[in-house]
Amino acid sequence: MNYVIDTSVAAKLFIKEDHSDKAKEIFEEHVSGYLKLLAPKLLTYELGNVFLKHPQIDHGKAYIFIKKFMELKVNLIDVFSDDDLLKNICYLSKSKNITFYDAAFIAIAEKYETKLITADDHLYKKAPEISIIIKIWKKYE
Repeated sequence: MNYVIDTSVAAKLFIKEDHSDKAKEIFEEHVSGYLKLLAPKLLTYELGNVFLKHPQIDHGKAYIFIKKFMELKVNLIDVFSDDDLLKNICYLSKSKNITFYDAAFIAIAEKYETKLITADDHLYKKAPEISIIIKIWKKYE
């Protein structure tokens, strides 16, 4: 089963906060082969920003976290190599009044006919029909 994850979920794997346990479960299921996780390549840039802005994470730890994330082999999608996907991202960004970044996660979920797992309440409220908020995510959903 495929799921799209956003940066708010990926960050919880490395930064202990509410629902980090659920993020860990999601990634464990991905590594075990039960789930296949997807995300736009831009997630790695957003994740780097999250780490480098965090007051308790220095540049060395940020580097290690990014490398560990890459080792998880999330299917990172280049949204610029798929014209239809790019058009839909632009459409969603304008029609839902959200950032291009957030629209990319939703568009990928739509394209692959799956759900977006997010910890971002604002993003969830913009696309509740295609999103799962991490606090209610259940194993083997």
